[in-house]
Amino acid sequence: MFKSFLENFKKPKDNFGGRFILKSMNRGHEKLAKWGRSYLNIDEAYTVLDLGCGGGRNIEYFLTKANKVYGLDHSEASVKMASEINKEAIKSGRCKILVGDAKSLPLKDESMDIITVFETIYFWNDIDECFKEIYRVLKKDGKFLICNEASSNKRKDVRKLSSVIGFEVYTPQDLTKMLTDVGFKCEYYLDKKEQILFIATK
Repeated sequence: MFKSFLENFKKPKDNFGGRFILKSMNRGHEKLAKWGRSYLNIDEAYTVLDLGCGGGRNIEYFLTKANKVYGLDHSEASVKMASEINKEAIKSGRCKILVGDAKSLPLKDESMDIITVFETIYFWNDIDECFKEIYRVLKKDGKFLICNEASSNKRKDVRKLSSVIGFEVYTPQDLTKMLTDVGFKCEYYLDKKEQILFIATK
């Protein structure tokens, strides 16, 4: 029962537990997300994609800055909540939120100015293929931002959760190697808690 509840971190379900986790992430991740977003210069003409958009809080923020914002998540429950939060922007045509997989983005080549992932890549399968897809849809000089609470397995709570639901924590060195191999130029920052902000430029 407890494991089933925790699985909602990976893929929220459309039930009480899933909705509870999504609402909690919208609130609980805001401080981390705010730190990450502060490193982005978003022009109003930009098109932004938030991958693993969860409950839609980051989309809501990006809509205050950019002309067009996309969200994508493999969880139908996430897309449902994110769409509800951002329904006015969807109605106006400024926002589109899709169910999908980062390995196969339903987007044109070089169509995005900025792509973001917050607390998401831990759960990706074939992460190298995901990074190749992100590179494909980013415009030249476009930015790919990764923002994660954990940058190693040092923390006991991270190791414990990983053992229960299974996910991968990538170090700055891991990410630098993978993203450089795809063709990105990389830089990263760690805060006092060793939370990581990673910026890859095409």
